Amino acid sequence: MKQKKTPLSTPPVAPPPPERMPKVYVTRTIEFNAAHRLFNPKFSEEMNTRVYGKCANKYGHGHNYQLEITLGGTVDPETGYLFDLKELKKILEEEVTARFDHRHLNHDVPELEGLVPTTETLAVLIWDILEERIAAIDNREISLQAVKLHETGKNSVSYLGE
Repeated sequence: MKQKKTPLSTPPVAPPPPERMPKVYVTRTIEFNAAHRLFNPKFSEEMNTRVYGKCANKYGHGHNYQLEITLGGTVDPETGYLFDLKELKKILEEEVTARFDHRHLNHDVPELEGLVPTTETLAVLIWDILEERIAAIDNREISLQAVKLHETGKNSVSYLGE
């Protein structure tokens, strides 16, 4: 009778030769909730209402943001990973969730002071926060490839560092 192979009895796959280290992309998704008001102090109240509509409401409004972070690089031949996703989760909790979750972006986030906290502005800020932290991970070539921030189920902004 043949023994059924289980994941534990399957032999490990040999790593690819060094000249063929594949480049892969890994994406982690998190969610956070935040409020903001779209308002440019250089504009009149009327102009703000014309440009931002109900998003210029003086009390602001909230979103359940969904953030996708994509890393790219070569697979570690020993682990088979690009990067340990538990470590990426920790980085995102420290750098994004702790900074933005259940905050009013206009009042509680110093990096946004003086800026209109649009989804575009927030996506670029998140890139800037994460880029240096990701670059310092280790000596392998891992880099931040994309930040995609969903403001709603229908609207999102992608930033590729350009």
